[in-house]
Amino acid sequence: MDITLFCNRKNMELVFDESQVVKPRASFALEKNIQLLVYQWFKSLCFSGGYASNISRLVNLDECRLYGMKSHDCHVFMQTLIPLAYRDLLPKGI
Repeated sequence: MDITLFCNRKNMELVFDESQVVKPRASFALEKNIQLLVYQWFKSLCFSGGYASNISRLVNLDECRLYGMKSHDCHVFMQTLIPLAYRDLLPKGI
């Protein structure tokens, strides 16, 4: 609630409805259908031997989740795949 007092960010302020306080959706959060597209893309990826494990085996499309990622795979995922996957999906300010 201090955001309204100290920050000038209208998109982050809490919204007061009749009996509840609602936090606005983050600007970097993706809709469910776009999340499914991203996970389908992850499912179709193949890497050369020794670079990273087969990330497509780690994808669960039913739940839109990744399971069993090792530390090096997580590093490859964060450093290379996330910037590629979300480059065109997120607003330009992020």
